[in-house]
Amino acid sequence: MTRQTEQSQQTTQQEEKLADELQLISLLKEHGDILQRNPELLAELEIPHHTAGAVSLIERQVTVLRERLKTSDSHLRELMDIARINERLANSRHRIAINLLGAHDLVDVISVVLDELKNELKAEFADIKLFSDNSELLEKHPDLFITTDAVELSQFSTMLKQKNPVCGGSSIEQNRFLFGDNAEEVSSAAIIPLVSGADLGLLGLGSREAGRFQASMGTEFLTQMGELVSAALAVHLEK
Repeated sequence: MTRQTEQSQQTTQQEEKLADELQLISLLKEHGDILQRNPELLAELEIPHHTAGAVSLIERQVTVLRERLKTSDSHLRELMDIARINERLANSRHRIAINLLGAHDLVDVISVVLDELKNELKAEFADIKLFSDNSELLEKHPDLFITTDAVELSQFSTMLKQKNPVCGGSSIEQNRFLFGDNAEEVSSAAIIPLVSGADLGLLGLGSREAGRFQASMGTEFLTQMGELVSAALAVHLEK
């Protein structure tokens, strides 16, 4: 027998073995209960383990099922964590709404909002800047109000136009405007436009942690808080 003939026979045998394996796989898929109906086969079947030795098919199946269960448990825990966070934020939103209804004046509104959000969102720094051309308000609350044509507001023009909260790395100039002397300590921030028919102001939340407020964060809660705060502010600004 020539070497070429021997190689040809080996190739044919390998192809036949592969065809038999494919046929067996197809059979097992069609008759998934075959091992249940023929339990004596379990004593004969072994699957090489990835380390050493061999394990039975049932043990291998149990291992696979356990791995799937771990994955499912992990996913379920993630969903439960998200549900708890959403419930906590909903309760916070409810508390702020109730307290805003009982606010007597502008100072009360601001106090309620800043206290709740600092605690709930773990922000070390929080402040509100309001826009007005009313000379009486500007004189009475110089740290709270700024004129609508102030040059500092140009750095917030995009977010005020889009009327959406922005999370992540704010500029040092924005931080100085919102957080004053604490600007250098702010590593991440959330900025919420306060809009109720017109641009009323900006709400800033700052943290020393760079990852506390990130661009990838969902902003639905911040948007809703901005709407609540804006509505409450509008009522007292009209008085």
